[in-house]
Amino acid sequence: MRSHDVPNYPDPGSGGQLPKGDAEQFGVSNSQLQTARRACQHLYPSNGGSFQQLMLCENTGDCPQAVVQQALTEMRSFARCMRSHGVPNWPDPTIGRGGAPFFNGSAHGIDDHSPQIRTKIGECERVAPSPVLFG
Repeated sequence: MRSHDVPNYPDPGSGGQLPKGDAEQFGVSNSQLQTARRACQHLYPSNGGSFQQLMLCENTGDCPQAVVQQALTEMRSFARCMRSHGVPNWPDPTIGRGGAPFFNGSAHGIDDHSPQIRTKIGECERVAPSPVLFG
C-alpha cells in the first residue's frame, strides 16, 4: 500500500489483520486509496475469512449479504469476549456507510489505541478471531 501512494498506511495488527481506515485517515484521496487497494488485492491473505472478503468487497462498495452476515457473527463473538474480559462497554458491531460492519468504539468512549484495550483485543483475537474494524 505504501509503495502504491498511500505512505501513511499502517502495518498489520499483531494478529495479522489488515488496517481499517478511510482515505482521510491515511492522508490520501479516496481514488488513491481505491487504486492502491486494487493494486495490492492479490497480496491480501486468502484464507477465505470474512475479514479478507470484507476488505475485497469494500473496494467495490458492494459487500454481499452473506459476507456481511458472516462478519457480523464473528464480530459479535469477539464483542462478547471483550465484554467478558473486562471491557463492559465494548459495543456490538454496526453497519457502516459502505455496507461493512465495524465497531463504533469512539461512541462508547473506547480508545482502541490504549495499551489496556490493545491487550484485551489481543486476548480476544486468540479466543474469538475477528476483524477489529474501528470507526
